[in-house]
Amino acid sequence: MIINKNWDLQNAFDAINAVYYPGGLQSGPQRNRKIESWGQLVGKEQAIAQLDSLLQEHGTLSKLSKAIRMSPRSINQLRIFFESLPDQFELTTQSENYQFVEGKKCLLEEDLTHEFKEVKGLSPTNSIQNQVDEYIIAFLNSSGGSIFWGICDDGVVKCLKLNTNQKDEINKVINAKINVIQPSIDPTKIRIIFHLVLGVESGFVLEVKVPKSNNPKLFFNSSGKTWVRVNGCKQKLQGLALQDYIIERMQPSL
Repeated sequence: MIINKNWDLQNAFDAINAVYYPGGLQSGPQRNRKIESWGQLVGKEQAIAQLDSLLQEHGTLSKLSKAIRMSPRSINQLRIFFESLPDQFELTTQSENYQFVEGKKCLLEEDLTHEFKEVKGLSPTNSIQNQVDEYIIAFLNSSGGSIFWGICDDGVVKCLKLNTNQKDEINKVINAKINVIQPSIDPTKIRIIFHLVLGVESGFVLEVKVPKSNNPKLFFNSSGKTWVRVNGCKQKLQGLALQDYIIERMQPSL
């Protein structure tokens, strides 16, 4: 039986109960495993929220038990299982106080979880706005990480000179891009950090720190485009490559 990740929990019980008879010596445990598989597909937060919603709808654990044909003990075990699932987002590394010096090579290197971007042109806000969602999506679809604006590809610091208003503008445009990513995410999960640069007045390296997503779904921008990280680079997925990637990504959950 294929589990549909678009089911809510009530739909999942209805569909799965129709195939695996609740209470049977073999079918009962199989039904429970299928419900757990649904939880793995939709993720910890949604699974717990859906279970809480059903309990609130029916009023008591006993009434919920009769409605979904699952014993109170098994419902409690189901909650424990849902709570054991990984958080939807997790930081790959703790925040660090980097020491950046203008014109000097930083101690970081570009790799799977670090991306350097030199800001060219007169408007750092526009430069960041034009690409930030692509890099955020690529990290969300991969292993998380950070984009650093104000560092050249060779690791040499070439800072952004920003006043307070410019920093506010950058915050706004990044959050605007985050708010249209699909499926939607909590914008507070993505951190925007302005690191001071030594040797330049009002000089900063901007870090956009993206968590690792444990959700099997891919993330897309408002135009339906998506990217991943491959060998430390951002790569757009489309056509057959996108189809193959989705199949490979979903395979462990089936």
